Amino acid sequence: MKKIISLAVVLCALITGAASAHEFFVITDVKAPKAGDTVPLYLLSTHYFTVGEELEDIKYNKVYARQNGSRSAPLPLNTNNDRVWYETEFKLAGNDPVIIEADRAATYTCVFADGSRAEGTPDEVKAANPEKSISEVRFLHKVSKTYLNPARNDTSFSTPLGYTLEIVPLDNPARLKKGSKAKFRVLYNGAPLPGAKVWATYDYYDYKTMNAYEQTGTTDSKGELTFRISNPGIWIVGLRDSRTSTFQGLNTTENNDSIVVFTVP
Repeated sequence: MKKIISLAVVLCALITGAASAHEFFVITDVKAPKAGDTVPLYLLSTHYFTVGEELEDIKYNKVYARQNGSRSAPLPLNTNNDRVWYETEFKLAGNDPVIIEADRAATYTCVFADGSRAEGTPDEVKAANPEKSISEVRFLHKVSKTYLNPARNDTSFSTPLGYTLEIVPLDNPARLKKGSKAKFRVLYNGAPLPGAKVWATYDYYDYKTMNAYEQTGTTDSKGELTFRISNPGIWIVGLRDSRTSTFQGLNTTENNDSIVVFTVP
């Protein structure tokens, strides 16, 4: 994760708009943290795995540590402008498995009839722009979970955490190795989501190309699919669920993103 990507590549990506949204997740460079270790954590918003690309307003970004069913207060985030990511750390008081949760706050963006945009709910935007007409509302919420120190005898890895959109590993991340097959289940509001397009990739896989996913697949009728672990290192599995709805009487595009991160030795 110490890679550098050229500014020209990033600018080209931003100008062409070749991808719709930055992926949002936490990684670490400590492969097997143990009790007593203070583990550095890096929060990325990017199309390039695992290179920081954008520093969204810190007010939208929260990182928590979940251990033994309890979630910590938000961990303090520091800005690393050189790496273009946020940094924090978590000290492992014991060897019980820890899941690092990242939450990019849900936001609404209103699109006016003239194509311009403003952030906020329709009521908020109308109050601030009474002379303009809203043609569309866009909703976005991103979450991710990183399995920091999974244990081979642990079963909590497959417990859903209650996100609107969530990827749940069905194979213990601590038991995965190169050549393993890893099964996942996708849930939407707690129910299996069939027909979902899911991607998987790993650190160092074509990190100069936007959204360079090593594998893609579609969930079956049970909301499940399997990826082959082709390499050691940091693995990132994710998807976006997009659907139309109405909010305050306006047509709304609702986007939920979910990612799971784990390390294969």
